[in-house]
Amino acid sequence: MSDSPAAGRILAERDGLVRVVTIANEGRANSLDDAMLAALAEALSPEALEDARAVVLTGAGDRNFSGGVDLQDRDGEALTDAVRTGERLLGRAAAAVEGCPVPVIAALNGNAFGGALEIAMAADWRLAARGARLGMPPARLGWVYAAEGIQRFVRVAGGPATRELFLTGRPIDAERARQIGVVNRVVDRTELVDLAVADALAVAANGPIAVAGMRAIIRAVEDGVAPGEAAEIAERWRQRAFRSEDIDEGLRAFREKRDPEFTGR
Repeated sequence: MSDSPAAGRILAERDGLVRVVTIANEGRANSLDDAMLAALAEALSPEALEDARAVVLTGAGDRNFSGGVDLQDRDGEALTDAVRTGERLLGRAAAAVEGCPVPVIAALNGNAFGGALEIAMAADWRLAARGARLGMPPARLGWVYAAEGIQRFVRVAGGPATRELFLTGRPIDAERARQIGVVNRVVDRTELVDLAVADALAVAANGPIAVAGMRAIIRAVEDGVAPGEAAEIAERWRQRAFRSEDIDEGLRAFREKRDPEFTGR
């Protein structure tokens, strides 16, 4: 991970079975430089997560989740090259969020623009602080956004909401984002991370095989796979769950009126 304060950092902290990953570059609106994008992807790898069962992704401070890819101090051809390089690294970071082996909850503690909002859209769900502003400005800057990124918005919020965001380029507030399905909940900024961690802890308390299986089925349905293929995916996960130690523990805990202790085996 990058540890230069000037370049910004990706911080990862343990909270039991939850990892809190923070984009920390407050002096530049938590913008993501190349090293930070690479570090974010690394922080969400199976090796880095170890025994974590859920992740909360947020930004440092109380003003910005992230201003997106850092394009300051660039001009002319250098700016064009930076855009292309940033898009590639951004795509890898968003893919790491989307493909994270455990659920990722994005806690938008402040403004989220451009590629940072795409990264948030790759998470399993999103909470936003009241007063946060979200926007996709590429049309205002004259470039066409990558298809993979637009697909993430369409998958979550549908075509009309995606058109509103991308074709106007206008920022929207957190409440409007909730209305169009971009975020799940709008909460007070002071409670945001605690509520996101509470969600993550609720996920972490459940059977890891059950969570992974239902997550895979939901993603398959979102991606529009044929019903028969979705059923096959579901059946593979169901058989794995039925053969696991976790289902025995879950049923035993239910009978004994106690919390289960799942191992993922």
